[in-house]
Amino acid sequence: MTQLPLADTQAPPAEQDRPGRALSDPRPAVQGRSPARTWIPEAIAVAICLVFAYAPNLLYLITIWNNEPNYSHGFLVVPIALVILWRRLADDPLDWSTLRAPSWSWAALAVLLVGRLLIYERGMQWLESATILPVTACLVLAVGGWPLLARAWPAVAFLVFMLPLPPSINTMVSLPLQRIATMGSCFALQLTGLWVVPSGNVITLNTPGGSQQLEVAMACNGLSMLMTLAATVTATVILVPMPAWKRVVVLLSALPIALLSNIIRIVATGWCYYYMDGARAKEVAHDWSGYLMMPLALLLVGLELWILGWLFSDVETQEAERPISPLLTQRSSS
Repeated sequence: MTQLPLADTQAPPAEQDRPGRALSDPRPAVQGRSPARTWIPEAIAVAICLVFAYAPNLLYLITIWNNEPNYSHGFLVVPIALVILWRRLADDPLDWSTLRAPSWSWAALAVLLVGRLLIYERGMQWLESATILPVTACLVLAVGGWPLLARAWPAVAFLVFMLPLPPSINTMVSLPLQRIATMGSCFALQLTGLWVVPSGNVITLNTPGGSQQLEVAMACNGLSMLMTLAATVTATVILVPMPAWKRVVVLLSALPIALLSNIIRIVATGWCYYYMDGARAKEVAHDWSGYLMMPLALLLVGLELWILGWLFSDVETQEAERPISPLLTQRSSS
């Protein structure tokens, strides 16, 4: 009888189990190095160095905030920017363990710092201080990559209100604002029953005690109101959920509301001149009318938002997302 050969039950040597490796597990594929990584420790160290490097520029800005009423709101810009950043991160949380930052962000930061050095050599102090914004944006990119920058860019952009207007633009804007304030105040004073005569930027009032002169000085041109209100309105449209069209309307209304508030202030001061005697009384009236100008402007902004909500349906407001650019946020997260 022919005996059939027994089947070999042993696996070939190439297929036998190897120490420390399961038979069913395939050999892991060789993975390439990730093109990006987290740079949080390095970014924190660089941020501390940048604070020291920009210390002269920060002192320059603080001096302006202290000495120029038009830019006294600068002290509140950084705290408000931090609130904007916190609110946007709370609305759209990040998984910090998965963040990856592009390595070239450090090269971009180095280019910006070299550019700042060249600007410093030319003595352009305002432009040198303005480099704080792109440097901050580049540092945010180095910390958390595009997902973090997509959420933080409104807070970084809000830092622009730290900067004063360039001297040329400041002069170009102040003179027309001063003229508009004078003309609008004269019209409003005449409309309310006072006899006034404008002469340049000086308003002559006919009061029971004789003629009084009310000067619309450069400090009363409304630029301070405009800059402060612009910062406040910008923070409002970033933090408060509303449709995009309403954000645009509120932003565009900052200029007319600031002009109207300043005109109301000058008109109130004119009537105080009419009823009050003595330099001290007029000085107090002038100061208090200035103090009440900002609350009046905020009240007008609130009234505008209420009217817009009353005229149009609130469905869009309820569906509106807080992030200004939700598409940008979604793309960076994916």
